[in-house]
Amino acid sequence: MCSRSPSARERVRKKKSQVHAPRASYEELEVRTEDGVALRAVVDDPPDGVALLGTCVMAHAMFARKTEFGRRDRKGLAHAYAAAGWRTIAFDFRGHGESTLQRGTAEWGYDDLVRHDLPAVVGCARARSDGKPVVVVGHSLGGHVALAAQGTGRLEADGILAIAANVWIRELETSRVRWAAKLALGRVMRESVLRIGRLPARSMRIGSDDASGRFVRDILRFMGAGQWRSYDGRDDYLASLSRVDVPVCAVSSDGDLLTCHPASAEAFARRCSGPLHMVRITRSDDARGRRAPGHMEIVTGEGGLPKLLAALAWIESELASTAPVKQKSGTYAK
Repeated sequence: MCSRSPSARERVRKKKSQVHAPRASYEELEVRTEDGVALRAVVDDPPDGVALLGTCVMAHAMFARKTEFGRRDRKGLAHAYAAAGWRTIAFDFRGHGESTLQRGTAEWGYDDLVRHDLPAVVGCARARSDGKPVVVVGHSLGGHVALAAQGTGRLEADGILAIAANVWIRELETSRVRWAAKLALGRVMRESVLRIGRLPARSMRIGSDDASGRFVRDILRFMGAGQWRSYDGRDDYLASLSRVDVPVCAVSSDGDLLTCHPASAEAFARRCSGPLHMVRITRSDDARGRRAPGHMEIVTGEGGLPKLLAALAWIESELASTAPVKQKSGTYAK
């Protein structure tokens, strides 16, 4: 269920003097999941005179929030996609940004994002899609959550743009050196959870949002067991990638040295069975042509923007070439 958020708009009016050149279409939504969590989202429509091509659901990275895709007072990837004709819905996963949890609950895990959060937002997007395709644009965490949800049948996206997305398991890491570094970071994460029960990303200056102990334990479980599976064992997310038959475009950057090296991103994305397009950023596309952007800079900076626009254009082309036919479920099929 998705609805407008009057209280959020009231807060915006109070801060009006601090907002510069807001987008007229910047609408705030509240999306309710099946298990009762309120997710906060913002919608940006194409400008007047630009035809609507579809909807992009923007799913953010770990330790981040929806503002990585832009804000009212700072243009970002969501604004660029809207200008290209795509309605964008950027949202906060539970435990992040303005989204909430159920009363009395402080814990949330990886499976909650796959089984509840992303499906709820895509469902909301589908309901207001005007019969156009719905594409998930997932950065890092958002990318592999989207593929897991699609592969297990909980998501009905028409395409997935996975930006710097892979899962930290040995099978998908091509470098022993990088795997050793990931294990070292895993030990730091484990010590933090044992000591204070969560990962304080803000105080550690590795992100804007902390992670719950349960979520961190899920990530460590993937690494330790070498398996990307749900906590209850019902879903083998890695195996389910073979059932992802919609167009997938995977974008990676040579500047992303550890979190999602291009070799790991490719090993991950090639598990999907549908049309696949790999995009590798070898240098920044900004005016100075500097080094390729890092893990967060791929989305938050301008150096990767031309490649990200081209990636969405490829998905658009794939969807157009299949001559989609509307099904009863509201999805599209070849």
